[in-house]
Amino acid sequence: MRAAVVTRTAQGKELRVAEVAAPVPGEGQVLVRVTRAGICGSDTHGFLDDAGTARGDGLIMSHEIGGMVAAVGAGVTGLPVGARVHVDPQVVCGRCEPCRSGWISICDHKRVLGSSLRGFVHGGLAELVLVQADAVYLLPDAVTDDQAPLIEPLANAVHVLERLQVTGQSVLVLGAGPLGLAMVEAMASRGVPVIIVSDTSAAKRAIAADAGATATIDPLAQDVPARVRELVGPAGIDITIEAVGIEVTYRQAIEATRKRGSIGFFGAVAAEVSLPLLPILHKELHLVGCTGANRADIRLALEMVADGRVRFRGWPIRTVGLSEAEEAIRALADPQSRTVKVLVDPLR
Repeated sequence: MRAAVVTRTAQGKELRVAEVAAPVPGEGQVLVRVTRAGICGSDTHGFLDDAGTARGDGLIMSHEIGGMVAAVGAGVTGLPVGARVHVDPQVVCGRCEPCRSGWISICDHKRVLGSSLRGFVHGGLAELVLVQADAVYLLPDAVTDDQAPLIEPLANAVHVLERLQVTGQSVLVLGAGPLGLAMVEAMASRGVPVIIVSDTSAAKRAIAADAGATATIDPLAQDVPARVRELVGPAGIDITIEAVGIEVTYRQAIEATRKRGSIGFFGAVAAEVSLPLLPILHKELHLVGCTGANRADIRLALEMVADGRVRFRGWPIRTVGLSEAEEAIRALADPQSRTVKVLVDPLR
């Protein structure tokens, strides 16, 4: 089968399209023919980080996968060959205490398709991908091939909203990338009355407004916490969701959030950030870590797309073939890029 493989060279990393051996499903496994594979911001950062190991030499990237069942291993039922499916990229043990509690997003032994972290697992930039059967979800007919891989970031967004128990509060979203935009549309579908979005991109702020944001902020031209207080009052915002992953936005989150408000920590470009301790203590802030999605989040994300509550409204999506994937990833890293999501069609 054809795959785009991360290849380390003297000049850095490249994506080289090569013929590799097709995997064979074993007991409890499913072979999925990939129809679309999404490029996540973590793929972009990991691939372009020449010294990093998150997207290492020999890896087939992408954890946002939609496809069709090509073959199943022994013991797999309910997933007929040819069925359209979404793949949850989390490879979990099912035995640890978090897994037994239904918290698969924080499995003690979790690995992720398309990542070299915590174990090398090939992902979706290939004609075929091998996955565990319990990570495969049948797609409702109303979900398109282009929407299928986007279920993954939406499920992550739903997980954040569930962790923060977002209902009728005022919410600030820092970052209008795919996750931030998915959260905006999901919150708008829930009737959240105040949704403020901050992003350096005018194009993405416009998409956020179309998706349901009640106000947007340009952090290059405005002081974000001050503007938030102008919009909601001097006490500050009820909930802030950090979806960028750098120190400046985490600090903005702490400053903008009201006393006893909540901050969802999701963005993770840097492994470490330095935060002011006293505002956290004196405002008695609730800091909520978020990663991945649980099975209920994934099922809800599928329902939201199938019934039209989330349409990924206004997202500029670029679809490319395997041979164009590297160029598209590098273009996506350009701060001036208007593209929200790159999808790769391995058969193109």
